[in-house]
Amino acid sequence: MKRYLPLIALTLVIACNKQEKPVVAGDANHGKQLIDQYGCTACHVIPGITGKGMVGPSLDHIATRQIIAVSIPNSPQNMQVYIQNPQMANPQNVMPNLGVKPDEARDITAYLYTLK
Repeated sequence: MKRYLPLIALTLVIACNKQEKPVVAGDANHGKQLIDQYGCTACHVIPGITGKGMVGPSLDHIATRQIIAVSIPNSPQNMQVYIQNPQMANPQNVMPNLGVKPDEARDITAYLYTLK
């Protein structure tokens, strides 16, 4: 039994540190096209998309952040809602409401969740 303790301890550490991956529906490739179409890189640096965003934060590693938009828990559902209506989170938010449709927000979120 004593020789199995390290293996049991390692298994417990891995199990405790393993976070569930969020389920992200949508077409990431289409989302990448939409990000370009909506001109998101005018404000944000987004890996994999050409642009020089210097107004908003870089979206590098956005999928692994705990929060988005300063105070919103990062989940695919929250990100989709935020992309559709940034002022709902904060009326003074400088991110413009671009009229992104729900299916487009889903695809954009799918791409952003590839940025780990």
